[in-house]
Amino acid sequence: MPKDHMHEIDLTAPITEQASAWWMLLNLGDATPADHQAFGEWVARSPERVEAFLQTARLTRALQSKDLQWPDTPVQTLIRDAKSAPGQVVGLPVRRPRGRSMGRGTSHWIRKAAVAGIIAVVAGVTGWHFLGTESYQTGIGEQRSVVLSDGSVVTLNTSSRIEVHITGKHRTVELLSGEALFQVAHDTARPFDVTAAKTTVRAVGTQFNIDRRPGATTVTVVEGRVTVFTGNDADTAAGVGKTASLPVAAGEQLIVAPNTTLHAARANIATATAWTQRKLVFEHRPLGEVADEFNRYNRERIEIQSSQLRGQEITGVFEANNPESFMTFLAKIPDVTVERSVDDGRLIVRQTESPEATKR
Repeated sequence: MPKDHMHEIDLTAPITEQASAWWMLLNLGDATPADHQAFGEWVARSPERVEAFLQTARLTRALQSKDLQWPDTPVQTLIRDAKSAPGQVVGLPVRRPRGRSMGRGTSHWIRKAAVAGIIAVVAGVTGWHFLGTESYQTGIGEQRSVVLSDGSVVTLNTSSRIEVHITGKHRTVELLSGEALFQVAHDTARPFDVTAAKTTVRAVGTQFNIDRRPGATTVTVVEGRVTVFTGNDADTAAGVGKTASLPVAAGEQLIVAPNTTLHAARANIATATAWTQRKLVFEHRPLGEVADEFNRYNRERIEIQSSQLRGQEITGVFEANNPESFMTFLAKIPDVTVERSVDDGRLIVRQTESPEATKR
């Protein structure tokens, strides 16, 4: 029975290195049907993996030309040329002098080393990536996990957007909107910063959740320890200006909001990360906030038309993508009616007066 080679792919390595390993296995190794199936599942997880694999293929095709050989060109020149023309193989192959040849086995290993070497030099050591700034986002009701080039994993909640900037000296992610759970690959030489509005969370190797809302940013640490900086984004990143910093340990949560004092408090981690299981957990939360939360996950809008009802607190656990279960819950509240708008399909919640109140 043919032996698969999936264990030879290091899934914690940067995407470019994984792409190189897959290309060599499928084209130069003895890949099995199970390997081909595993590759299909790997490459389908994100468009960044598709691009990395295609980039590997383009580089390899240039290296395999019979009329080309590895150039005697300084590495920095190759890097400069690559940056000036991303997506193209610039300055790499040169014409091979006549009368010189390489054995089949020799060229095989030279090609393998060259593929891995180019990607490692241009995409890793220099801190520059073929893809440049990486952007990821999710739509309403969508959740997505992405593996960054440093091996870190980011899971995006519904309606969220990030931009990733990874160099040889630093790793920065901008949470532009929404919520995300970060599992940071350990790298003491490169701090990992996540910025959200005027809040920056710095970690080396840890796991934490950031929920960015218009009025506040909530940081919850699942594992390890982070340092939270507040102040001007640019100044914080540069290490200058007026900023406040506070360490936050595993099991703690910090809410950053205008005119509030920074204070890390104990947190219910299961509640803070329940969204990764598509669960919404509410403890004494106003109905208006609960409805707004459901509206983040569903195109079917919920509208509570009574200010008094919006302020009524509830406690419960709901499926994020099942607003009907929430409507069933509301319909059981005394003097509450739930109906669907015939115009736009909204779920409208009203508070009606009881017969006793009408008599008075």
